[in-house]
Amino acid sequence: MIKPLSLIALILCIIGIALFFYEQDADKGLENLSGQALLKELDTKSLNKIRVQSSEGLLELHQSLEGWKEIGLDYPLSAEKIQEFLLELTDLRLGDLITKNPERHALFQLLAPPDDKQEWDEDKHAITVSLMRGDDSKLLEIHLGKDREQGSGQYLRYAGADEVYLLPESLEIDTDPNEWLSKSLLKINDEMIHKISFQNSSDPKFTLNYDNESKRWSVLEDPEAELKDDAISDITKRLKDLSFTKILSGELSDNSTGRTQLTGLDVALADGNIYSLQVGENENADGNHVLSLRMSIQIESDSPDLRKEMERFNQKTGGRLFEIRSWEAKDLLKKQADLLKED
Repeated sequence: MIKPLSLIALILCIIGIALFFYEQDADKGLENLSGQALLKELDTKSLNKIRVQSSEGLLELHQSLEGWKEIGLDYPLSAEKIQEFLLELTDLRLGDLITKNPERHALFQLLAPPDDKQEWDEDKHAITVSLMRGDDSKLLEIHLGKDREQGSGQYLRYAGADEVYLLPESLEIDTDPNEWLSKSLLKINDEMIHKISFQNSSDPKFTLNYDNESKRWSVLEDPEAELKDDAISDITKRLKDLSFTKILSGELSDNSTGRTQLTGLDVALADGNIYSLQVGENENADGNHVLSLRMSIQIESDSPDLRKEMERFNQKTGGRLFEIRSWEAKDLLKKQADLLKED
């Protein structure tokens, strides 16, 4: 006669064997996508929107006739950044199939994100990436989970699917809108700059003037003063490729951003364009400086083409505060004494 404990053990053993073969049979009917491309092909002509949902909120990048923009900041995006991201998606291939059990999604941080941001659990919810058409139908939607604990890779599943795959390499997604922006503010030839007027908060106004014949800079108010060539070069090089790190919130008069004291620069170009910059002399909380700028036109150079260029530029930059790195701001926060050779 079989003892009760032995009988229980036998029953559990039979159940375990049955479950094993049940899962094996279920796996036979499962389409294993290991080794296949994450995105077989991408019709970029129909791609209208990239959406990233994370613990930081919803990031939406939209494509229009004017190019890509982020819906919140309404500012042009970097075409190179978009292209690199899409190329990375199309190059990815799925690794091993890890599980098809939906009860294990939380373990791999692959639960679909909640509608309410307050309910987000970073240990359970995934970053969701969606590529969408103009009618909001989806070209691709994936959930990105945690990185593999031992070795390289990241867990992933397609939205609406149970199967969890391991990507051979982690797919890093920038969730901050500022990381997608086109950071260039000015792209000018430094040879076009022929006048720079400075108005520092603690110094009288002075103007640097470039003479085409002598190929030399001078101080308009003191033509005999000798200038440091390298100091002038630092200024023109900075203006030539002026860029920012991020767009800041707040009005232009908001002194909480570190703009209690300002240095103004009017940069006049040979083609008639004038760029007016206001640079905060004080560092903000992040240790950087704040800048605003607008474009105008010299009266004698006014033309329909230049006016359209000015309107486009001011529509993009007008009324915005840009953060620039401290070491870049120092090239623009110059006093006249900084530029003069010592006697």
